[in-house]
Amino acid sequence: MDSLDTLDTSQREKLEQFQSITHTEDLSESINKLVEHEWDLERAIQHIYDNKAAQSTTRQASPASATPSPPVQPQRTPFPRILSRRPITAPQRQDPRTIAARFLRDFEFTYGETHLDFFQGGYSQALETAKKELRFLLVVLQSDEHDDTDEFCRDTLTSTELIAFLHRHQILVWAGNVREAEAFQVSSTLQATAYPFLAIIALQVPSGTATPSTPKMSVVDRIEGLTSSASITRRLDAALERYGPALNRLRMEQDQRDLERRLRQEQDRAYNESLRADQEKERKAREEREALARAEEEKEQAERERQRHQETREQYIRYIRSHLQPEPAADYQGEVTKISFRLANGERVIRKFRGDDPIEALYQFVEVYPLLHSHESADNTVIPADYHHKYQFTIISPYPRTVYQADSHRLIRDERSLWPSATLIVDSEVDEDD
Repeated sequence: MDSLDTLDTSQREKLEQFQSITHTEDLSESINKLVEHEWDLERAIQHIYDNKAAQSTTRQASPASATPSPPVQPQRTPFPRILSRRPITAPQRQDPRTIAARFLRDFEFTYGETHLDFFQGGYSQALETAKKELRFLLVVLQSDEHDDTDEFCRDTLTSTELIAFLHRHQILVWAGNVREAEAFQVSSTLQATAYPFLAIIALQVPSGTATPSTPKMSVVDRIEGLTSSASITRRLDAALERYGPALNRLRMEQDQRDLERRLRQEQDRAYNESLRADQEKERKAREEREALARAEEEKEQAERERQRHQETREQYIRYIRSHLQPEPAADYQGEVTKISFRLANGERVIRKFRGDDPIEALYQFVEVYPLLHSHESADNTVIPADYHHKYQFTIISPYPRTVYQADSHRLIRDERSLWPSATLIVDSEVDEDD
């Protein structure tokens, strides 16, 4: 068995309600019943009701003496579809909501749809709802075996004044017929001795205790026998006046707790929104930093690549310089042409080329010209691996305009416009700013 110390707050509350509703004083028995029904309060209470109802009907079925029972006089039945007496055998266990729905359906069939707002659920559920919502609970029990039941249902439970009063004060109403197991057990719990029976139940803080106690649902007034709606209203009004202030204090305390909870939730929401905003701001800042870092890295990588390419280009140009054919000597017996270059910077340069030099030799000369007067040694310069050189200028003849490509196979003597002399313009393809 679970000990009281091992129960959580929810289980303690269910234990307290179970003992209060079923009048079970034995703590161990109460815990065992709840454990048996997996702490389902309604099922545990319904099980108690079923057992007690079965025991009661068994006692009714046993003859008290050998004297024949007097004949049963005909009685008025408020619900045509309900038997006038409880069955001898124990009623089948049914869902409290089903029973409540049947009670409502039968009532409306006989008395119409104007009536008190009957709670659609079991007694324990109504009790728990009233406790949770800090409302008064009016319990109505009736018996088909009493002649006053029909008049009570027809005149009292359909009273518009009583309906309005209950609605105005938000009083919960649970009704049942004692032919049903649950209502029968409720009548036993509330010690009903006459029908119709009404009990006014409200949440009360036990008095006379040294320490604060948990509020409990307690019967604050009882009405037994036929009574009018006006009388019920007066009794309810008196109960509201006497016990309402305490309930109002509990409501104020609950409202205060709800307000504090909402404030905490609002503060948590505001904090979480602020946190999310800060996180989003930090995320964007981090992404911006990462983007800037990537851009800087790409820029540095591009600069390194540019420098590497420039160094490779310069190495290739030095290679060209080291392999450039010297200008033909005066005693050279082969074909020679004299080319006058106007460089991109406006400088004019004249040089002789052999007829069997490729046209690309013109480009090579212009490319290495700035290095020809340099004292830097070009010996032992090797051609860069995996490098394709691109000349950043074009050599053209102004008239007739002819563009000469850096062809390594076509010879100078094969171009009539270059023979025996020519004036060429070097057109740079690179902006001066670069």
